Parts: sequence; C-alpha cells; structure tokens
Amino acid sequence: MKRLSKAMRSEDDVQNVDMTPLIDMVFILLIFFIVTTVFAKDKGMDIQRPSQQSSGELAKENLLVAITAEGNIRVGGQPLSINSLRAYVSNRLRKEVLPVVLLADKNAPVGLLADVMDECRMAGAKNISLATEKEK
Repeated sequence: MKRLSKAMRSEDDVQNVDMTPLIDMVFILLIFFIVTTVFAKDKGMDIQRPSQQSSGELAKENLLVAITAEGNIRVGGQPLSINSLRAYVSNRLRKEVLPVVLLADKNAPVGLLADVMDECRMAGAKNISLATEKEK
C-alpha cells in the first residue's frame, strides 16, 4: 500500500504543462496578422501634395477627391468628370455624413480646385478640407 501511495504522489509532482506549442501558435498568429494587415494609401493616385506648417491629421472615414496635375478628377481611384461630381458626392453624403478631403496636386489648376470645392459644397458637404503634407 505504501508503494502505491508513493507512486501516486511522485506522478502528481511531475506533471508539467509544455508551453512550446502555445508559443508556436502565438508566433504563427502574429506573423499572420502582420502579413494580412492593410495599410491605408491614397489608392494609386500619384499626387504631390503642397506642404504647410499647420497640417493636421485626417479623420478615419472621409470622402477623398483627387485632382491630378493634368486636371483629372478621381474619386476612390475612379475617374470622374466635374459634371458628375456633385451627384456622386450627394449620393455618398446621403448614406452617411463624411468630411470631404481634396487631394490636389501642387501643380493642379487652381480654377479646377475652386470648381471642385464649389461642386462639393452644392452637393451638401459641410466639412471640406485640402490635404497637405507637413513641412519638414
């Protein structure tokens, strides 16, 4: 009887949890999340923004309207004419209230920038901003 109780005690004392599989899973999940993370970009629009000392941060959700140096207007990476801009912005703002951010190239025509701002205001946009880069 003594042998049996000694054997049972020694088995209880030796029980250990192997942490190696847990650590392996944590590293695999970490690598998975790093690889699948999507970083926000300007959606393929090659725009050189003007620089400014008082630049601030953008809101997470906004409507980006880009004006290229050639005078093309793009919304969400898709080309759009000045005539259809008001309808597009109006439809987007009906679903949810978003700030409109203009990504204008520093060589873009100023008249076109004014027209785009005017069309956005007439579409019902209350908050219109011009995206710039912070001066270094």
